[in-house]
Amino acid sequence: MLISPMLPEYHQHYQQFVKLIEQLQSQQQDLALLRQSHQKAQQFFIQQILTLEPIDNYQIRSYQTEISKQLQLIGMDVIFLQAAKVPETAANRQKQLLQRLPTLLNYCNAILQACQT
Repeated sequence: MLISPMLPEYHQHYQQFVKLIEQLQSQQQDLALLRQSHQKAQQFFIQQILTLEPIDNYQIRSYQTEISKQLQLIGMDVIFLQAAKVPETAANRQKQLLQRLPTLLNYCNAILQACQT
């Protein structure tokens, strides 16, 4: 598939972002690495994606808003997971966090798809 000439930068950045989210998924057992991976993904999103030239595509902007929300929620999940004292609470927090990651990847994949012609 060819990438629309207007969106190659978006496509490239979202491919990199997907890799960061996949890395985040793989860090689920180590809280320190999980937190570090989340911070790295969030910083990338803010510094590399949100600073791109605004795009006149409502669908992509909508997905970006949802991605931003999910990243914030994942950040809260990580904080609460680290603070959890009871194993059951920690397990519930981890489950919540893990349920958000596929949603985040789906939003990214939808943007990647929208960037293609």
